[in-house]
Amino acid sequence: LNISSTSPAARQALEKLVEAITEAIKHGVNPIGNDSNSSHTNWDFSSSFFFAVTVVSTIGYGNISPTTAGGQIFCVFYALFGIPVHVIILSHVGKYLTSHSEKMGVYLSKKGVKEKRVKLLTFLFFLVIGAVVFLALPPLVFCIFENWSYREGVYYAFITLSTIGFGDYVVGADPHRTFHRFYRALVAIWILFGIAWLALLFNLLTVFMEDTEKKIAKIKNKKKAAKEKMNFKYDANANSSSENVSILSGSETG
Repeated sequence: LNISSTSPAARQALEKLVEAITEAIKHGVNPIGNDSNSSHTNWDFSSSFFFAVTVVSTIGYGNISPTTAGGQIFCVFYALFGIPVHVIILSHVGKYLTSHSEKMGVYLSKKGVKEKRVKLLTFLFFLVIGAVVFLALPPLVFCIFENWSYREGVYYAFITLSTIGFGDYVVGADPHRTFHRFYRALVAIWILFGIAWLALLFNLLTVFMEDTEKKIAKIKNKKKAAKEKMNFKYDANANSSSENVSILSGSETG
C-alpha cells in the first residue's frame, strides 16, 4: 500500500484506524478480529499475574494499563502496599543468598584463601551462576516461544531484570502466536528471582568496593603518617643542628 499516493481523507482514516487498534490493545482487546477461537487476551490470569509483578517490581512496561476508574484506583493502592512488600521479600531472599555466600567464604577461608580473594571469588561465583541461569538460558526459551533472536532475548532479559522496562519487547504479547496459559506467570516468577539475584550481586559488589576503598584510604593514611614522621625528624634534626651552632658560637665568643 502506497500511503503517499492516497488521498488526505484516506490517510486520515488510516491514522484513526491505527489509533483505534492501539487503544484496543491497551484495553486488552484482541485487535485481530472477532475470532471466538482466539485465546489471546491481556487480562487472563497469567497475563494479570504478570502485570501485577511488573507493578510491584516497578518495571512498568507500559504495554497494558488499567483504564477504568476502579482499576486505576485499585492499582494505586495495590502499588502502595505491593512495592514495600516486594522490597521486604527481596530483602529476605537477599539475606538467604547472602548466608550461602558467607558459608562459601568460610569454606574458602578454611582452605587458606586470603580474605580479599575470598570476596572476589564469591562475587565471581554468583555472577557466573546467575548470568547463566537468569541471562543466558532464558533467551533460549524466548527464542522458541517468542520467535526472537538470541540477542533480542538477552536484551529483554537484562532490560527486565534491571527494572528499566522500555516495553519494546514484552513476552506473550504477540496476538498471532499461541502461548501456554501459565507462560507469563512463569516468566513473572523468573523476574522475581532474577531481581533478587541482581540485588545480591550489587550488594556483594558494594561490599567489595567498600573494602577496596577502605584499604586505599588505609594505605594513604600510612603514607601520610610516614611523611609527617619524616618531616618531624627533619625538623628535629634541623633544630638540633641550630642549637649546636648556637652553642659553638657562644663558646667561641666566650
